[in-house]
Amino acid sequence: MTRLPTLLALLLLCASAAANFTVTGRFEYEDKAWTYNGWSGSDPSRPVRRADVYVLNAANDAVLGSGSTDQDGDFSIVCASVGVVDVVVRLDADTDLDGSFQRIRVTTESNVEYSAFSPVFAAHDTSTDLDAGTTTALKITSGGAEANAFNLLDMGVSMWEYVTQGDIVESASGQTVRLYWPGSGGSFASGAGAHISSDDGYDDAVILHELGHVLQNLYSDSDNPGGTHFFGDSDQDPRLSFGEGYATFVGGVIQIEEIVRQALYVDANGSAQNGGVQLRLRLETVEPYANDAKGTADEVAVACTLFDLIDSELSTDQSTGVDDDTIDSTATIAGKNRHQAFWDVFRGPIASAPNLTLNDAWDGWFELYGSGGLHADLVDLYHDRQVEFVNDTSEPNDTIATPLPIVPADAWVGGMTLYASDAVPPVPGSGDRDWFSAPLVVGSVIDFETRYPGGASDADTQADTYLDVFDPSDTKVVEDDDGGTGRNGAITGFAIDQTGTWKFRVRTLNTTSRRYGKYDYRIRYAFQNFAPVVASVTATPSSIADDETTTLDVMASDANVGQVLSYAWTPLDGGSILGGGASVTFDPPLVGGGTTFHVQVVATDPLGATSAPVQVAIDVDPAGGVCLNGASATPGGVGKPGLLGVPLLTPVNLPVLPSGDFALHMTGALPSAPTYIVLGLGLLAAPFDAGTLYPTPDVIVPVTTTPSGEVFLPLPLGADPGACGLSLYWQFMVLGDPGAAGAKKTAQTRYVQTILGS
Repeated sequence: MTRLPTLLALLLLCASAAANFTVTGRFEYEDKAWTYNGWSGSDPSRPVRRADVYVLNAANDAVLGSGSTDQDGDFSIVCASVGVVDVVVRLDADTDLDGSFQRIRVTTESNVEYSAFSPVFAAHDTSTDLDAGTTTALKITSGGAEANAFNLLDMGVSMWEYVTQGDIVESASGQTVRLYWPGSGGSFASGAGAHISSDDGYDDAVILHELGHVLQNLYSDSDNPGGTHFFGDSDQDPRLSFGEGYATFVGGVIQIEEIVRQALYVDANGSAQNGGVQLRLRLETVEPYANDAKGTADEVAVACTLFDLIDSELSTDQSTGVDDDTIDSTATIAGKNRHQAFWDVFRGPIASAPNLTLNDAWDGWFELYGSGGLHADLVDLYHDRQVEFVNDTSEPNDTIATPLPIVPADAWVGGMTLYASDAVPPVPGSGDRDWFSAPLVVGSVIDFETRYPGGASDADTQADTYLDVFDPSDTKVVEDDDGGTGRNGAITGFAIDQTGTWKFRVRTLNTTSRRYGKYDYRIRYAFQNFAPVVASVTATPSSIADDETTTLDVMASDANVGQVLSYAWTPLDGGSILGGGASVTFDPPLVGGGTTFHVQVVATDPLGATSAPVQVAIDVDPAGGVCLNGASATPGGVGKPGLLGVPLLTPVNLPVLPSGDFALHMTGALPSAPTYIVLGLGLLAAPFDAGTLYPTPDVIVPVTTTPSGEVFLPLPLGADPGACGLSLYWQFMVLGDPGAAGAKKTAQTRYVQTILGS
């Protein structure tokens, strides 16, 4: 019982001896400054941000307190200890203690985390605060190449500050981001880790590029197949181009948004102190690849295209205050700023694309934002790098029924895209099939081929063309995949076996990663065969009897010098052809009356090309005349007088088939009097108006007599054998004659019977 107060007193004594004290200080790291021209030669100190800080008992490494550095590298940590302690402050290349911020660690490839230490503050009285001052983490080397773990850490901090704060505000990843240095070989990323080669430890752009891969792995998806790649290659796998281009792009965005400097990609020799540039790029101006970085199969083109979407007139670049595109700092897309708008595409359509290329970034943008997605601005922006996600000028020619008519020529036709959309505006796109048609003559030999835009040797496009040729019956007769340069199709020396409209199709079978793209095409003659042309066909004589013949002659020409033409003569209405060649004889059949015969001729060249058919006409009469019976015109009956007596009806010549001089002539009638011509197929001879109506009144035609009291009726007759023997009765009646008897006062002629014949 007596020992308990003694123990309590001892505990109270110890408690009173323990003290809280605050350790403050600042951590910096030795950087290696660089510009577009490489290392500048200066080694400025920069604050270590968000890094873990531990205050330790130097004697036994016991942790007295912990915390993180702030944006200026400063720290202030409340510690607990007793009495006098040797104090040391440790800085870890880790952000584990910085609240909910993304955890980022920098280690060796064997997972040893980098740390830096302050000097040891010996025998510090823990009843007083400690100012540890400024500690600078110095360079480290590997194989002569320099780096600083805290520079690597700062690149990671910059990237995740962009992602989790400001314009995007995304949650930290649940995984720890690891930067490994020094790595052997080149720098690369895998999963949540970025392996930085010994030569790249101070190459901020390279570090940010690899962190860009990590960012994509953690928040989106990548189908990057990896492998060798380099700036200036415009013929990459488009999946690789997007993966590498995205990483360079987001690294550039971190530079202008977080580090606040020009967006550059510079890879310098890690052991050099000045210059040492091995690779460089200005993302704003695309220098030095402005004339080379083209198309979606070029990682620089992808990087700079995406970068233009994000940068603005406020960005720190070669043109601060202005921008080279129309999407400025005030632009909003569906109420979002351009950073958040692209991030949502990155997290959505890009993440779900099965074979991710720049195509999916384009399509995904408009899947989310539709017509409000600044279509015209993006068309111009993408066009700057010759990325043409637009309908070409020949659309719609995407079906066999809507081909673009062309005439084969030696010239290449450019501006074609394997991209199509019927929407307004035309986004997102779909796979395209371009159809063309050309009139071709049998015997011709043609080439149908595609090439990279402008004949580029380095592709400048992702297109992978496949060619099909269809004959005039729309049957596919030949196809090709890679018969041309690179991925281009080519069908050369193809012989045309029938005259007509041939159709040609350009498409792609590679719908996984090359469904869009640009191409040039041409359809040209390796040899052009021309169809013969018939200038004239004549019959000498053109009118014959059926016991006679006539000579037929054709005049034809062919533009292919030296080709000997043959001729096919075809009687279309009967008869026969005697002989062959350009001059033949037509022998008509026997005819019962005048008949017109037609003969057709077609000229053919040795390759099978034919002229248009041309006809000639031959008139053939029976050898004994049109009719077997003779023609006659016989008056009969008596007339009825009028004031001037009985008008007289007289035939003029005979009604011969054929003839043009037969007529009926009435004289002696009342001048300028209305008159009826009565025509009948039979003889009626019935009483009429105190006279006689002789013809059956089958046809009645009103006429008027001349001032001299005449009517002249010409009756031209054709050579119709069917009219032979036709008997007709004619009579003229003059109306209102005051000297005529009867109620109607008609003066009447006799009748004339005509029989048509030879």
